[in-house]
Amino acid sequence: MPSLEDNRAEVDAAVVKNALLGDKSALAQIYDTYARSIYRYHVSRTGNAPEAEDLTAQTFLAMIEALPRYHHRGHFSAWIFQIARNKAMDFFRKNHLQASLDFSSVDLSSGELIETVIDRQAYQHLGYLLRQLNEEERELIRLRFVAELSFVEIAALLGRKEDAVRKALKRLLERLYSQMEVQNA
Repeated sequence: MPSLEDNRAEVDAAVVKNALLGDKSALAQIYDTYARSIYRYHVSRTGNAPEAEDLTAQTFLAMIEALPRYHHRGHFSAWIFQIARNKAMDFFRKNHLQASLDFSSVDLSSGELIETVIDRQAYQHLGYLLRQLNEEERELIRLRFVAELSFVEIAALLGRKEDAVRKALKRLLERLYSQMEVQNA
């Protein structure tokens, strides 16, 4: 079964070429491949579904407008997520807001009551810890776990080496894990 990254690799090649030639089905395939991840990325930044929907639509409109200037220099996913990031930054700049990191869509209602209470407390503490991260660290979390980008895609998007991204995220997760352990001790 092909992975999300394999599916994106297909988009990176022939589909983008066809979209550049005006093939509407290729544009639809790009949308189908990226819409969910971009929407989730925007929800995680805004904490608001209608705003995330609007930002996702703006991202794809900007992508269609910029597509004739696209030059395949790596991963198409990095290029389209740069557009998504720019749209989010424009939104926050325009509205004088700060980006959040929203995981409120996680359903903790299933399971036993005591487990749910413990899960909620851990979830709230994790939310607190995530809010304490700097913007660069939150962006790594968003891109990896919300947008579900690979390390290669994140590295291309951020202009960093894949190994540096992998190590930075590993250190960040280890730090969060140890902070969660302190809370639960």
